[in-house]
Amino acid sequence: MKKIFFSLALLAFFVASSAFAANRELILREDSGLTKTEYLLAVGKYTAAIDTANEVLTRHPSNADAYTYRGYAYARLGQTAEAARDFQKALTIDPGHLGANKYLADIYLQKGDVPRALEQMQVIRMTCGQLDCEELDELQREIDQYKSSTDKK
Repeated sequence: MKKIFFSLALLAFFVASSAFAANRELILREDSGLTKTEYLLAVGKYTAAIDTANEVLTRHPSNADAYTYRGYAYARLGQTAEAARDFQKALTIDPGHLGANKYLADIYLQKGDVPRALEQMQVIRMTCGQLDCEELDELQREIDQYKSSTDKK
């Protein structure tokens, strides 16, 4: 009986600790400004998103998400050199960052550099492992579509 009680108490502790850690991460994320940046990206306010990401990077210069979001905003504004620079900076901080790998692959694909896009896809594949990965599936569709459109020419 004592073993069961101890096991249940230990389980409750781990559940509470996990909930606290998840809540703490959400609070820190909101505090950093990333939530605001995500909102601005979602509503298409890319210049404002860049400004907000810059504020985050001033306080948190090693934030791969902030570089990725800023890079995405640059890409949406057609500033691909700046976007690629930010995605590469994000990958320097976090080589397995799914978003940065995916968006960098998109830039390579726009330039017609399929081999480099495939290299980024391999990184995504290795990062995802056996899990379903939206970035991997989406990139595979984009590469297939690109190849089929160039085959028709």
